[in-house]
Amino acid sequence: MPTYDFRCTRCEAVFEVRRRFGEDIDSAECPDDGAAATRLFSPPLDMLVYGKEPSTPTSSIRPPSAPASGPPHSHGHGHSHGPGTAPHSH
Repeated sequence: MPTYDFRCTRCEAVFEVRRRFGEDIDSAECPDDGAAATRLFSPPLDMLVYGKEPSTPTSSIRPPSAPASGPPHSHGHGHSHGPGTAPHSH
């Protein structure tokens, strides 16, 4: 379950909140005084552990509706991209 860092808007306490995927990750209450808290930026693990920038340049990221260019990718026989999607044909 992912954790998110928050800072209380009243007492400035910093704390972590665990949320399941699909739950609200943008709001939380301070465990000390119950005031609203704002979510803090959490850098990717690569930046924290290895001190390196993200390896994917933003210019190579295409929106989901954009057509793929080049040959299809392969992850092995029967691989799918989640529930409701058909496995790739190889």
